Amino acid sequence: MTLTRRALGTRLAGFAAAIGFGQSAATSVSAQPASTVDLELRDAALRGLALASHRGDPVAAAAAEAALARLAETDPEAALLGRIYQLLDVRPAAYWHGDLPAAAAADLSALHGAIRASQPVAFGYTDLSGQATTRTVLPLALVHPPQGVKLLAWCEERRDFRQFFVRAMQGLTLREGDFSWDRMALLKGLLDMEATRA
Repeated sequence: MTLTRRALGTRLAGFAAAIGFGQSAATSVSAQPASTVDLELRDAALRGLALASHRGDPVAAAAAEAALARLAETDPEAALLGRIYQLLDVRPAAYWHGDLPAAAAADLSALHGAIRASQPVAFGYTDLSGQATTRTVLPLALVHPPQGVKLLAWCEERRDFRQFFVRAMQGLTLREGDFSWDRMALLKGLLDMEATRA
């Protein structure tokens, strides 16, 4: 889908309003209908905010940090995702291609949809040591470290948070269910675990 400049500007202005730019402190995104927030646009903006400190501009980095802090009041889920992206998404100067296969576009599309819908997924997985397993997970976020796209998820089998390279998945399928009631707690637990590793 191609956006005109005007359409893109309108969408960005809508996102800025949704996260509270230009609003009084009394107005929050929770007071707005959920349908006004474009989740794909929000995710793209969060990834940009998360990487601002790696661009060599301390003024922009401080503004991004303030925006992420403000999101904790207006959109707590976005604030958690922004912090997770800060910890785990690729740093532009450190990107490493290697000769690894890319993640399948169909798998990435299915995972993005499952994350937005809080829908469990199942797949076969071959880990770095060559061990093959089958996993059912609650998908929480996709991150982009130098080695390739990873899914961050709660693994039902291990009863713990796990990271999976999307390129190493086979037979990805959507499962019935909805874990939206537990999504915030899972994101918070994931962030806490990753923050202790950093």
